[in-house]
Amino acid sequence: MPWVISFIISWILFFTLIDYKQLKRNIFGGIAALILGSIVDWGGQKLGIYHFYDVIIPWAGCSAFYKFGPIFVMGTLFFQSVPKKPWIQALNILIFSLLYLFLEALIISTGVAEYFSWHILASLLINILTFSSLTYFKENFLEKIEVNKSY
Repeated sequence: MPWVISFIISWILFFTLIDYKQLKRNIFGGIAALILGSIVDWGGQKLGIYHFYDVIIPWAGCSAFYKFGPIFVMGTLFFQSVPKKPWIQALNILIFSLLYLFLEALIISTGVAEYFSWHILASLLINILTFSSLTYFKENFLEKIEVNKSY
């Protein structure tokens, strides 16, 4: 049930906070987050670092409700919020990393996920690297594609 609750809450936030005019552009952040999250969680389980339980509609060893809920929504909303100034980008990355860490801690506390050879601080590092990568992807690929289309 935590998977479904996180899915519903995520989509409520999505419909509340999304900029519909920029959706075509920002959805790439959700897709990138979905791909990265799927690879990391699949690999983490194959390595025996952590495990998911009560999986509803499996996706890369985790619940599709989680992947297409919090992960997809957070990636899309993150893309929408990437600022131009580097120091604000760093703050944005930190805030989103901590928000995702909070969500992960909630998932662990409900018992639908369990760490074996992992620690929540390792997740913080992975989150920072992921959101940094998403920022780099948006700034260096997506923005350049859009600039080239305008010529």
